[in-house]
Amino acid sequence: MLKAVPSDSNELESEENQIPFQSVSMDIWDKKYRLKSKQGTFVDNNIQDTYNRVAKALAEVEIPEKRDLWHERFVWALQRGAIPAGRITSNAGALEHKPATSTINCTVSGIIEDSMTDILDKVKEAGLTLKAGCGIGYEYSTLRPKGAFVAGAFVDVAIVSLL
Repeated sequence: MLKAVPSDSNELESEENQIPFQSVSMDIWDKKYRLKSKQGTFVDNNIQDTYNRVAKALAEVEIPEKRDLWHERFVWALQRGAIPAGRITSNAGALEHKPATSTINCTVSGIIEDSMTDILDKVKEAGLTLKAGCGIGYEYSTLRPKGAFVAGAFVDVAIVSLL
């Protein structure tokens, strides 16, 4: 349950300040962000478990004396509608169950050299990046324009055909 409270209020539990989640929101949480074991059983039994898992993982980077404080602050923010990036919500604190994933939402590819070998190397890197749950962006200005000569080919290659 998302809690809507005035910014100067410490009251979170008042029934009149609670906004129930829409069923579609809970469906998305269940399918994309709720942590499940490798066998498919629920690790996060409810959304509060997700908040606690994410908050604990975020607080782990703090010095040990401040971890509990930051855990509480992160849970507080999540309960009031703060929404971390999707990969953070899905993968923070999930290493035991999802060891090959990342909390990075989007990455940028390295420079793509204008050669078939480098293009294919970047495609392989993209596959591994996508497998980890990240998005990837490219900068294509290093590739030759449409109509440019391609050695050993009788066609001109444009960037769109490589996508």
